[in-house]
Amino acid sequence: VLPLFIHDDSHLPAVIAHALPFPAWNRLVAIPFNPVASAYPWTAAGAWTVFAVWAFVAAILAVAVVYRRDV
Repeated sequence: VLPLFIHDDSHLPAVIAHALPFPAWNRLVAIPFNPVASAYPWTAAGAWTVFAVWAFVAAILAVAVVYRRDV
């Protein structure tokens, strides 16, 4: 629920919002009528990068946890 309250009105919340998957999904599916409306806009490539990093980190954590529990 917390990511729903993070907006990109100032720099730090924008950095946090641009690192979360839900705002990345909103960036990919939104059809902007005014692309300069946000103070800190980001690109579709940045949103795809967020998804790739989250998937990579999840895979690394899964491998590390399984390896550690099997030993």
